[in-house]
Amino acid sequence: MKTARICLFFFIFGFITLLGFRYAQVRYRHPFTPQLSTFSLNPPARAVTGTLTITKGNAEKLSRTGSVYEEASTGARILIGESVATKENSAATVSVNGIVTASLESKAELVLANLFAENMLLLQKTGKISYDVTSGKQLSIRALHALISITSGSTTINIIDTDMSVSVKTGSANIALVDTDNNTRTWNLKEGQRANIDDTARKVVLVGKR
Repeated sequence: MKTARICLFFFIFGFITLLGFRYAQVRYRHPFTPQLSTFSLNPPARAVTGTLTITKGNAEKLSRTGSVYEEASTGARILIGESVATKENSAATVSVNGIVTASLESKAELVLANLFAENMLLLQKTGKISYDVTSGKQLSIRALHALISITSGSTTINIIDTDMSVSVKTGSANIALVDTDNNTRTWNLKEGQRANIDDTARKVVLVGKR
């Protein structure tokens, strides 16, 4: 009987102690404060910028925060992820100091996809654009299903629907294209050469001096 009373005493004592501990946890714990996160629409600090110059007619710009193209003027800054388009019978240049000047002819569209100086990538959607790349620099351009890498010099890319030409005036360019069998093929173009590309058939024909 005495043993049962002792066990009951310790059971009640432990139960009361547990209740007191749980009450203290609830009573004195710090309130939960949610931590807000923010997404910056500012371009990365390492990214360089382009400068727009309208040489004829009109050009438009699609900003990082916009959903439609808006009229642009000479001197406009073009940030990473932004796009430039020329209207009919118009021409413009986008210059990234020390790296490249892209000259857009009528109804051309260019996206400055990646503006890190050490790994610059542009996306040409339509039209005819000439790229003058500073000596010692390299530029990559995505055009339709092809990736064109220009090493210094001047190269022109012309897109008409699903046909495209890549013409090297000076310097050199490499073309990489995944064919219909899912194999990546490459071509090296030297000064004076042109590649005619059928993007639908994924075929490339080289013309000009070898």
